[in-house]
Amino acid sequence: NIHVFVFLFIKIGYKISISTHKFMSIFQILTSSIGRKILMAITGLLLSFFMVFHLFGNLFLFVGEEAFNSYVGKLKGPIVIYFVRVAEFFLLLFVLSHAYTGILLWYKNRQAKQKETSYSKKNTPQPARYAVFTGSFIFIFLVTHWSTFWYRFNFESVESYYRVVLGNEVGFGNPIFSIFYIVAIALLGYHLKHGFISAGQTLGIKGTKYEKTYLSIASLFWLWIPLGFISIPLWFGFVYNPVTLP
Repeated sequence: NIHVFVFLFIKIGYKISISTHKFMSIFQILTSSIGRKILMAITGLLLSFFMVFHLFGNLFLFVGEEAFNSYVGKLKGPIVIYFVRVAEFFLLLFVLSHAYTGILLWYKNRQAKQKETSYSKKNTPQPARYAVFTGSFIFIFLVTHWSTFWYRFNFESVESYYRVVLGNEVGFGNPIFSIFYIVAIALLGYHLKHGFISAGQTLGIKGTKYEKTYLSIASLFWLWIPLGFISIPLWFGFVYNPVTLP
């Protein structure tokens, strides 16, 4: 019996050792420069896919108050809300992971380049040089967005979600907020253009037969989808807003 227990103890210890080694290998990969770039690429792509879903919902604003309120109401349904909360958790996780990894890569690259006397800013694409600043502005926009629309939708008694979004307090009826939204989305598109080009290099797509298709799909995310978002504050902020009409 003692021999059996000793054998089992050694076997379990061996499996734990193998699992620990595999975990450390994954950890070492993720904390390496290429690992961080892969993490940046994957989280950036996942966040881009979320934009498609988010834009789909926002376009109900053009349909009318009843359609938009119905759409938001369905997301707050007794079963759907649990899936929404899980999606929100992972969305926040992706945003924080993407932001942290991006700042860390920027800081590490800056340290390395300061040691290289031959380094010139001309060798770095302009979007790459400003990525940390555009990303910071976008993060501020997201915090503002969450603290206004998301907070009111989830923690305040709202009669009409449509009127919150188009109202003049924190919505597109306020020209300042509309301009802020337009600038943030424009910078997001600029940020995404660099992000997709960088992700293509990191994931090994650049220089392959798939590069042209990849760049065509990328333009959907960094150009057309941002334009879709910008059309909302442009129309309701400066052309026609049924909520703020006298």
